[in-house]
Amino acid sequence: MHGRALPRRFALLLALAWPALAHAHDGTSALAQQIDAALKHHGVKGATLGAQVVDLASGQVLYEHNADQPMMPASNAKLVVMAAAIDSLGGDFQFETTLARRGDDLVVIGGGDPALGDPRLCEARRESATAAFHRFADAVKKAGITHVTGRLVIDTSIFDEQHVHARWPADQHTAWYEAPIGGLNFFDNCVRVMTEPTKAGKPAQLSMTPGNTALSLVNKTRTSSKHGPSVHRSAGSRQIEVNGNVARAGQVAEITVPDPGLYFAAALRTVLAAQGIKVDGEIVRERLRDASGRLPPNVKTLAIERTPLRDVLARAGKDRLGMMAEGLIKMLGARDSGAGAWAGGTAAVEKFVAQTGASPGHVDLDDGSGLSRQNRISPAAVVSVLRHMHGHRGRDLFTASLSHCGVDGTLKKRMQDIKARVIAKTGYIDGVRTLAGYAHTLDGRWLAFAFFYNNASATQPLTRAQDQACRLLVKGIGTSKSESAANDSKSGGGASHGSSRKRR
Repeated sequence: MHGRALPRRFALLLALAWPALAHAHDGTSALAQQIDAALKHHGVKGATLGAQVVDLASGQVLYEHNADQPMMPASNAKLVVMAAAIDSLGGDFQFETTLARRGDDLVVIGGGDPALGDPRLCEARRESATAAFHRFADAVKKAGITHVTGRLVIDTSIFDEQHVHARWPADQHTAWYEAPIGGLNFFDNCVRVMTEPTKAGKPAQLSMTPGNTALSLVNKTRTSSKHGPSVHRSAGSRQIEVNGNVARAGQVAEITVPDPGLYFAAALRTVLAAQGIKVDGEIVRERLRDASGRLPPNVKTLAIERTPLRDVLARAGKDRLGMMAEGLIKMLGARDSGAGAWAGGTAAVEKFVAQTGASPGHVDLDDGSGLSRQNRISPAAVVSVLRHMHGHRGRDLFTASLSHCGVDGTLKKRMQDIKARVIAKTGYIDGVRTLAGYAHTLDGRWLAFAFFYNNASATQPLTRAQDQACRLLVKGIGTSKSESAANDSKSGGGASHGSSRKRR
C-alpha cells in the first residue's frame, strides 16, 4: 500500500511544480527568440552566424545556432590562448630576460618576453621604455665593467627563428598588429619614425625612437609648407625609406622591425654606450642553454628582468596586441613539447581546449593572435573554454584580462548602458566579427556566450547586433522592465565580475 502511494505523491508534487517549470521554459524560449532576432536581423547579406549561450550555474544551453560549426575566430583566438596560458603556466608565472657575462662577452638570454619595453606598460609604471636597459647598465657597472672587449651575444633559442607567420597578410608586414615575435623582444618590436622640418626645399631631419643601430633611415623627404610624409620598409629589409613633404615635427609612423633579437641587442648597445659602457665586438646570435634550459657554468648572471603573466595577458586581451598572444602561444609550445614554434604552441592550445570538454574537430588553430585566416574554432568550443575558466583557480586573472563593456579595452565605448556587465573579447579581421565572454544578468546569474559572424560584407551592423544580444542576456529570463530598472538602480548600473563573487 505504501508502495502504491508514492507515485500519487510524486504526481501531486509534479502538478504543484509544473507552473514554475512551465514559466522557466517559456522564459528561456522567449529569450532564445529575442536573441535569435537580434543576431539575425542585421541586414548584412551573406553573413553566417555561429552562436551559443550557456547558463554557468545550471549548464543549460539558452540559445545556439550553428554552435558546432568551426569558424574564423579573429582575435577570439587570443581568448583560448590566454586561457591555456593561465592553465599551463600558472597565474604567478613571469617571463625572464637574463643579462650575464661569459669571459669578455656580454650575454643576453631571452625568455620569450613579448612585453619588455612595451610603451603602455612602461608608462603605467612611470618609467621609460628603455628602463630595463638602464638597469642592465647599472648591473654591468656594479660588476666593475666599463668596457666590454668581447661581443654582445644574444641567445634567442627559446623560440624558433620564424618571426613572422607564413599566413599573415604579406602586404601588411609593417603594421603594428603584424609585429614579429622572437626569443628577445623590445618596444612591441616596432620603431617610431620622427620628422622635423629644416629649411624650405631641404631634406627634413629624421630620427628613430627608440634609438638603435639595427635599422637605418633613407631620407627622401623635403621641407615644405605642405605635410604628407610616408614610410616604407620592404619585407626583410633593415632600411626604412621616408618620402614626401614635411611641414611639422612629430611622429610619422610606427613600423615593425624585421629581426626582434637584433633590434633588442642594438637598442641595448645604444643605451650602454650612452651610459659610458662601450662594447667592442659585434652582435652575434648563439645558443647557450642546453636542452633542459640550463646555462653553462662559465656564464655568470648579472641581472634578470621579469614581466608578470598578467601584464602580457592584459595587453593581449584588453588591448588586442597580437604579438603578446604570439609570445604566449610559442611559450606554451616551448613548455609542452620543447618546440617554441607555432606548430608546438597550437598543438598545446588545442589539447587544452579538448580537456575543457570541447568536441573533437572543433578547434584548429594556426597562430595565437587570430590574424591568420586558417584559424578555426566553433562557438561551442569557445563557450566550453569559458565554462572551464569560470571555475578555474585563475578565473579572476582571466576575466581581468578581458575587456569590460563601457569601462576599458576594446569594449570601452560599447554597451555603456550596461556598464561592466559584459566581460568579453572582441575579434575583427576582414569579413569577420566575433564577440565571446561572460554576461552578468540583472538577477545575479552568469552566462557564457560566443557570437561569431563570418563572410560578412559589412561589420558595423554586426557589432550592433552583438551588443543588442548582450543587452538581452543581461536583462535575463523572466525579468520585467520594472524589475530590471529596480535591480539596475540597486547595482549602480552594473557590477564587475570580481565585485559580485560573494553572490555566486
